[in-house]
Amino acid sequence: MMRVPSSVILGCSLLGCSSLPSFAFTTISLSEAKASSSSSLEATKSLVWLTGHEDLRLNDHGGFANALLEAAANNNSNNSDVKNDDTKHNGCHLIVPIFVLDPKIHLKSKSSASVTRLYNCLVSLEQEIASLTASTSSSASPLIAPLVVREGQAAWVIPSLANEIKAASCHVIDDDVVSNMRQSQRLTCQLLHDMDVKVHRWSNALRPTSPWAASDDEEAAAIMPSFFPDYCNIADTLPVQSCKNTLDLYSAAVASLNPQSSSSKEKTMIKSERVPSLSKLLDMAQSVTSSAVNEFRSAYSTAEPYEKVITDKWTTERGAQKALQEYCRDGKTAFSNKYFIASDCAVSGLGSNIKSKYAAAAARIARGAPTPSEGMALREAPTRCFSAALSLGALSARDALDAARNRSPITPPLWIGDGKMKTAEGNNNNLAGLYPSDNPLWGRSSEGSLSDVIEWKEWFRLLAERSLLLQERGEPATSGGEKSMAGDPRENGKVNYWRWKDQHLVRYLTWPAGKDYDSKKHAPAMLLVHGFAASAEQWERLVYSLREQNTKDGKDTTPPIYAVDLLGFGHSEKPGLSYTQYLWESQIVDFSVEVMDATPMIMVGNSIGGGLSAGAAASLGKNICKGLVLCNTAGVLESPDTYSGYTYKKREGATTQNDDIRSYTQAAMEGNPNEPYSPVPILGGNGLDLFGTGIIKFIYPQIEQRLSLIYGNRIENADAAVTYAIQQSAMHPGSANVIGSGQKLAPNRPLNEVLLEIDGGFHVLVIKGLDDRVSSPNVARSRAELFARLNPEKVIVDSIEDAGHCPHDESPNKVARSMIKWLATLTK
Repeated sequence: MMRVPSSVILGCSLLGCSSLPSFAFTTISLSEAKASSSSSLEATKSLVWLTGHEDLRLNDHGGFANALLEAAANNNSNNSDVKNDDTKHNGCHLIVPIFVLDPKIHLKSKSSASVTRLYNCLVSLEQEIASLTASTSSSASPLIAPLVVREGQAAWVIPSLANEIKAASCHVIDDDVVSNMRQSQRLTCQLLHDMDVKVHRWSNALRPTSPWAASDDEEAAAIMPSFFPDYCNIADTLPVQSCKNTLDLYSAAVASLNPQSSSSKEKTMIKSERVPSLSKLLDMAQSVTSSAVNEFRSAYSTAEPYEKVITDKWTTERGAQKALQEYCRDGKTAFSNKYFIASDCAVSGLGSNIKSKYAAAAARIARGAPTPSEGMALREAPTRCFSAALSLGALSARDALDAARNRSPITPPLWIGDGKMKTAEGNNNNLAGLYPSDNPLWGRSSEGSLSDVIEWKEWFRLLAERSLLLQERGEPATSGGEKSMAGDPRENGKVNYWRWKDQHLVRYLTWPAGKDYDSKKHAPAMLLVHGFAASAEQWERLVYSLREQNTKDGKDTTPPIYAVDLLGFGHSEKPGLSYTQYLWESQIVDFSVEVMDATPMIMVGNSIGGGLSAGAAASLGKNICKGLVLCNTAGVLESPDTYSGYTYKKREGATTQNDDIRSYTQAAMEGNPNEPYSPVPILGGNGLDLFGTGIIKFIYPQIEQRLSLIYGNRIENADAAVTYAIQQSAMHPGSANVIGSGQKLAPNRPLNEVLLEIDGGFHVLVIKGLDDRVSSPNVARSRAELFARLNPEKVIVDSIEDAGHCPHDESPNKVARSMIKWLATLTK
């Protein structure tokens, strides 16, 4: 019976494991490998722990590279010992790769596409390892064992395996920023340390010599800039880490073997079960996912555009490498036109016939463009092709950046401000002259687009790490928290991160339920969705007021609250995609399902966040979304007197019109065939980015002044914290594309249909700041009157005279009071 370290048992209890799991598979035959005499040298063993977070590959893998260097050093040392003492028998160093399949981390609430991509990546890695070790001479021992796959919590599995094989060290990637993986990594490494197993952390960081990378966590949080231009001033001057060739390192380590070790070849092999079948993984995912989520997933899809193409072709190490070579050889335009064709855009994986509004909206753009490349955002092709592989780790970010800088045909600058005007003379590691600060005014080359995908991801990862380190130090972790605060009080939320589609980092804030909260008696959980150019921080004043007014006689009945940064805003990534309202709606839906676990909730939205919340609620249905609070919401609202359902303007000579469509939602599911997309004439996608850049340059100096108008009735609330949060987000890379994508928005579904004609209609509280200086006070009053006439039994309107476009942040006490009064009617 294997001895279980007490620290492992404690670790499992900290993670909530009620019993120690037993593993029936992956047997390791080591008894024969034990030395038969006291003078023998037993083989040294190292674990390479593969987490599934940016590390599922073989080449340019810090864990394998460091373990192979360790193996070569140990083998050379052992060879020297053998020469000095012929009685010693040399045991070769053995590297054991281990992937711990934690259903709660890797499978719970995941889409079938995410599970399939993980499966593809694991099978590919298993084959790559087998291929590498097969290349070893038959007279030598393999240095790397077959991939070991075990199910359970890493805090149990890794220390147990280390104890089982007497591992001397473990190599694992640096902590993720997603909380469940971050917690698992930290606890597991601490348990290994307690067992005297050396833990070696490695990183995918592009610039490990940067001041923040070379510092400990305490210093890194203080050194790392929070403003992208400040970051670029430093990063532009630093070298990028070269790729580590695992094959070369493996060959060098094999060459260090002493021939006497050949007899131990079979004795040091670790037997392993293969990666579970895809059907088994999908069954496991369903079994650990709540019934509410499974029921929703079976009826609704948020599939991304080109989901099947991405999953089938580019989520393995070889597939990603092949795509990288082809992209660099042929260029962005030819690559886009070959793979991103309109007919494949809305085809989801695993043969599902459930349509996705997100994919359909992208297909509408692809159909309307003369060629696929002309319909895509400037960086969309490499973003869609490589994001999943980068997140899984099938593709090394350093390798992709090196390909952009040094292995692509170098395009000359297209225009002044192209971003490639800096000379790369004398820099043999950057022949294309590409840098993080590149901000072209007109277009972007193929190699520049690929470089931007990598550099932007690096920035948002570092920004997330900075926020979490500040939070762990007990310091303000939001952008606004770094500046002086004034006006009404706030309740700071806890910073968390989630990867949408397992690709793009999304920040969200959480506030815990009150100590006396009872979900059966009190209001449901809340999800707060900000407006254009805003972020999750803008809800902190409302949360403070909600908790204050929900606390009576010392009893706090505040529900759990979440606030999410939409993709392209706040601290969430700004990937170079074509943004539509259905992209954001799908993000909100996926957040509700994957992060909130389809918990019944109330959705609260401001401005465009209101319109998006209404659309997301209609998709989620009333089993999940119990009601809506819309604060000065955006969205088409037609007069109840004239609204007659779905209509469209017939076009003479049109051949694609569909007269069978009966609703705006059905039209959206079909990609709005009666309202085709028309690209910008002559200027095309280059013009959209130019427009976005122009808007930012025009608005940025006016942010403080414009906020004083928006918060005109409570100007103290437009403090330095609110201002900086908007300024910081505006200067993040990718902002221009987010703004320019407004031209690609699909026709909106009227709120008349979304709120009242789907799933029997929703209970809605409309909060209207009548002094709205964004739309104008006259428009605000007119919309308030229209909402009041929609359906008095379902839609309640509360107008606030002395509030503007953001009433939740300008008059949080009044909004909280209105919400609590309305919520009481829902829970009776």
